[in-house]
Amino acid sequence: MQKKWISVLVTAVFLGILVLGFNGYKGFMGIGTTLSGGGLISSAQDGFSNPVSILLIGADQRPEETKFNTDSLIVARIDPQTERISLLSIPRDTRLFLAGHGYVKINAILALTDMVTLQKSVEDLTGEKISGYIQTNFQGFKKIIDTLGGITVNVEKDMYYETGDEEDGYINLHKGLQRLDGSKALQYARFRHDALSDISRTARQQVVLKAVAKEMFQLSTLPKLPYLIPQLMQAVATNLQAGDILTVAKAAVGFNSSNVISQTLPGSFLEVDGVSYWQIDPLEVKQVVRNLDQGLTTDKVIDQETVDLLKPIVPTPNKPLPQVPGNSEDPNGRKSSGYQIFDY
Repeated sequence: MQKKWISVLVTAVFLGILVLGFNGYKGFMGIGTTLSGGGLISSAQDGFSNPVSILLIGADQRPEETKFNTDSLIVARIDPQTERISLLSIPRDTRLFLAGHGYVKINAILALTDMVTLQKSVEDLTGEKISGYIQTNFQGFKKIIDTLGGITVNVEKDMYYETGDEEDGYINLHKGLQRLDGSKALQYARFRHDALSDISRTARQQVVLKAVAKEMFQLSTLPKLPYLIPQLMQAVATNLQAGDILTVAKAAVGFNSSNVISQTLPGSFLEVDGVSYWQIDPLEVKQVVRNLDQGLTTDKVIDQETVDLLKPIVPTPNKPLPQVPGNSEDPNGRKSSGYQIFDY
């Protein structure tokens, strides 16, 4: 019985930290908050039997701001029947129609309206019923990764960028398999200054989540739980109550960390009046979601072409760089500093 509840706590912490570590860190002031409401996930004594989807949000919110853009949107679907967790990343430049505002980027919806409208917009886009959301700050992410003892990531190329932030002012990583502490894991999850910009960043975020999952389900993590749980509660804001998360966690006790699959929402570049968007096909989105629910993913993310989002792209005269919103040039000409390769 004790082992079962330890597994429940591990899963609960994992679900909570799925959103940590993404993009433009400035801090999130609504920390440690469970919003009014709750009981959003219908449950019985023995847990739940149908899949549950939760919206994971990373936001670049300054202390003085009550309205802000979102940087990361991921729909996490937990399926107790297949014992699978699927992650659908929605690029922040995705173009949607918002009543009263016309066509906007999905990352602006929260700034223009509210959390309810953002959640409803994601439901309309994906066809998935969202049971609730978890929003995070990024200092909490670093602390949790450090408490875990780091995560193992194969950094696909040298990464160097000066962010301009007072804290975490540099992204400075070297190519190779290595152990990342909280600060470096945050750097990897934030990096978007290359040929595929935010589209590749979504793939890096998925790498981090899977690495966290692998770390969380190791027996060596169990003694760290008393430290992880308070950090988790200080790092997130959510409209899910503790009972909601525990209901999901009970069902997820037996999940294997390798049964976490991910997908970036496919689309194409579109420029309208000088503004670049990620253009999606609503029918294709629904099909991608249905496939993901079945454990199927696709590498045809950009313009229906097969693209490895983590493989550095070298353009040729016959095959130029794919067009995506954001930076079209790779600034990685500067060498990153040294690093410690992970030694098995």
